[in-house]
Amino acid sequence: MRVRDRCSTRKAERRCRTEQGIQTVQPFPSSGQLCKNLGLPLPVLTDRIGKRQDRAYSYVVRTVKLDHETTIFQQHGSAPNFQGDVLTLCTCKHQMRASLKGEDWKGVWLAGVTSRTIHEGKHWLFYLAKIESMSESHCDLWTEMNAATRHAKAAHVHFLGDVFKPKSPLPTGDARFSPSRYLSPHLHAHRWRGEDGWHNDWHNDISYHLADKYGHPPLLLADPRRTFIWNEPMIYFAKDHCRNYLKWESLEELMAMLRGATP
Repeated sequence: MRVRDRCSTRKAERRCRTEQGIQTVQPFPSSGQLCKNLGLPLPVLTDRIGKRQDRAYSYVVRTVKLDHETTIFQQHGSAPNFQGDVLTLCTCKHQMRASLKGEDWKGVWLAGVTSRTIHEGKHWLFYLAKIESMSESHCDLWTEMNAATRHAKAAHVHFLGDVFKPKSPLPTGDARFSPSRYLSPHLHAHRWRGEDGWHNDWHNDISYHLADKYGHPPLLLADPRRTFIWNEPMIYFAKDHCRNYLKWESLEELMAMLRGATP
């Protein structure tokens, strides 16, 4: 990331807190592997990816906005979550994640693009990542993660956390998909208070189920070495993207739709 971008990012992050001091925008990585892969130009990205015959999915990340003063992206949602030096998709695109069984996600690439309304009428590439592993439930994911990553993503700690902490004793079997077996986040993007009381949308993150064919959607973890994030408009999708998601026979097919921004 260029020096100007670091300064712009800090300015944007100073404006991403509410009056209560709650972090409402995910900070971009400032160290670790994800930082090394931050903001790559399209030619460099193409060189780093290597093999491109793996399947790919793409979708619009509607929670990404643009700070027009700094031209820095702001991720106002909990998914994708790129804290703890690993990108995860656990609280969004339930139907898309449930469209494949768990092990079938391994090696698949995910691309998240912005809404075309945020800048110049284009879908800008926000992230591109190769799925390395998956977990069946938040309980499984919580126990498999190391302590540092777990804390960085914990929904009961962070407003935009995407991993829910199971209560003790750890649930097993179908109990792993019961919201009552997890700590309820006090303030969270998926738990909000309206005029009619609390809305616990986070329950859906625990218990979502798509028919008997696929069951619960896998929680997806990407390979940090094959995770690329952009904090500003640099690469765009060459056509309009559908509202839901697109399947690509190969990453090569998806990459052919990407264009670098004109300096």
